[in-house]
Amino acid sequence: MIGVVVPIDYLSIQSGAAQRIKADLAALVHSGYEVEVIFPSSASQPKNNLPSGLTLAIYRNSQRSKFLPEKIRLLFDMYTQMFNPFFRAALQKRYRSYSVILAHFPWSAVSSYSVVKKEVPLIYVAHDFEYGRVKQVTQIPLVCRLFYYVEKNACQRATKIMCVSEGDMNVLQKTYSIPKERLTLLPNTVDVDLLNQTQELYNKGIERQKLGLDSSAFILLFHGRMDYGPNLDALNFTLNDMVPAVKSSTCNIRLIVAGARIPKWCLNRQNEFVSFYSDVPDMRRFLAIADAVIVPLSMGGGTRLKILESFAARVPVISTAKGAEGIDCDDGHHFLAAQRSADDFINKVTILAGNKSLRQKLISNAFNLVVQKYSIGVASKRLQEVIMEAGSQVK
Repeated sequence: MIGVVVPIDYLSIQSGAAQRIKADLAALVHSGYEVEVIFPSSASQPKNNLPSGLTLAIYRNSQRSKFLPEKIRLLFDMYTQMFNPFFRAALQKRYRSYSVILAHFPWSAVSSYSVVKKEVPLIYVAHDFEYGRVKQVTQIPLVCRLFYYVEKNACQRATKIMCVSEGDMNVLQKTYSIPKERLTLLPNTVDVDLLNQTQELYNKGIERQKLGLDSSAFILLFHGRMDYGPNLDALNFTLNDMVPAVKSSTCNIRLIVAGARIPKWCLNRQNEFVSFYSDVPDMRRFLAIADAVIVPLSMGGGTRLKILESFAARVPVISTAKGAEGIDCDDGHHFLAAQRSADDFINKVTILAGNKSLRQKLISNAFNLVVQKYSIGVASKRLQEVIMEAGSQVK
């Protein structure tokens, strides 16, 4: 049995991290493994049905569902495992039945190692270069050093470290002096079959009508969890720069911002050019409505699930180079690259809106890319290899 340790209620939280966890679990089950997830939740039973081969071990959650600044939320996530006796008791009771433990996030790896030591191979699933990301959202030295030492400890204790991009592998190796052979690549994964149903499940015209959106407008979608620092920065750019540019554009452009934890102050900015939809139950509805997805990120690490999801849902993407970082995609072939300026974004939107053949080219190439490199089947094979390598190293 494979044990998977995560610090968040991945069944309830809407975030890229939760989507990554779900995809990794699907890949493990796809490989034929029996999998048990240890995670915090205020609910005793999950609300949705679980796939065959997957069981849950739930322990008490101390974090309530509310908007928190990112650095505070990360500290809560860290506490949820590193200093939570309920987690330690749950893992202590179960770990001897696991052949391998996959720990998502550095604090999961550190707290898991403190229980199992070297008895079970430990794979640290690095969603990001956490220390680097925290430095982008806070200048508090104590907080930055705390994340530095936790991530360093996770890298030093883990049997193997799985990174989502070559860039993350290189920076982790350099920052923490990790032997290269202990680092391996497992790109972010999306459920292509699920997202490929988008256009069949939701009719663009009907859904626009339900929401009172102009049927003739070229609609841009920016989506994600808005208490995540890089997304919040991109949201400010969207409202302060993109909306004025949309108003003055000769094209009939409209903006939709959708996702989790959209700040209340955004509602005061809602007008005929921009609409907000928070905590949506199914993002595929908004992907179906959109003519293009924009990713105006200027910070962050890892890879962007929102881009891979858009590729799989057959929606064209316009992104900054930072937004597309870590994904093996090419400007003009899989997506359109734009500078972090409203004028350049609007220019790329205008090009895309007026060129149907370009839209179809981007959609087709991007879909093929996500199937070949970022699908659950691909991740399943890679996970099997990493698990076998980790087991052989401990032996």
